[in-house]
Amino acid sequence: MSEQTDFEISHQVPYYECDASGHLTIGMLFRLLILVSEEHSTAQKVGPDRVKALGGGWVIIDYDGTINRLPKRGETAVFGTRVAAYNRFFVVRDFWVKDAAGTVQVKVKGLFAFMNLTSRKIATIPTALSEPFQLPESRRLPKVARPTAQAVDDQWQASDYRVRFFDIDLNNHVNNACYFDWLLDPLGSDFLLYHRLVGLKIKYDHEVRAGATVTSTFRREGAVTYHQVQSQDGVAAEAEFTWEEC
Repeated sequence: MSEQTDFEISHQVPYYECDASGHLTIGMLFRLLILVSEEHSTAQKVGPDRVKALGGGWVIIDYDGTINRLPKRGETAVFGTRVAAYNRFFVVRDFWVKDAAGTVQVKVKGLFAFMNLTSRKIATIPTALSEPFQLPESRRLPKVARPTAQAVDDQWQASDYRVRFFDIDLNNHVNNACYFDWLLDPLGSDFLLYHRLVGLKIKYDHEVRAGATVTSTFRREGAVTYHQVQSQDGVAAEAEFTWEEC
């Protein structure tokens, strides 16, 4: 088995990927992280078309990350990834974002699973998808931290959102990056403009599909906000965000 190598792409941030502060949105950050993982897989000849031909698609289970600084409009950043470990059912990927000086400003760890698109259930990862990365199967995967479990009560603030056609991806469910818009929007512009996200943990519990309405709830405890997205099928996602004033 050969040693796993890093894979990176360069990306100049246009204005339409930014929020009102001029920084890359959190949702767009994760869209670009998924892009670099797909480019990495494609380079190994196991890109999205190959995955779909095997009857499945990759789904995200957890993200755990820290942010020192997000790229701004017009800046060129380097987005990178590597496969950190895998077993029969899960893959752990490391992600990072470097600034123009080569300093790592964002670190994210993600836990992925292979979903059978017919049964809509997690399935064994086909050998054809793991072999090209030339890594030994791991007995114990690196830990991806999860948000602290919370019980929602009437002290949590809630907002409702309708799932739009454009929220649905090729796996026929809501793209994982859309959840960040639902999770963060209820915090309001006054909070979001004057606070900087420095840490995040998100756990995806079940998929949300076309036609659903979701409720995003949150509560704040000092520098930390706790969040849930719920649909008619129950809790779809939970998150814990850590903030600094800016």
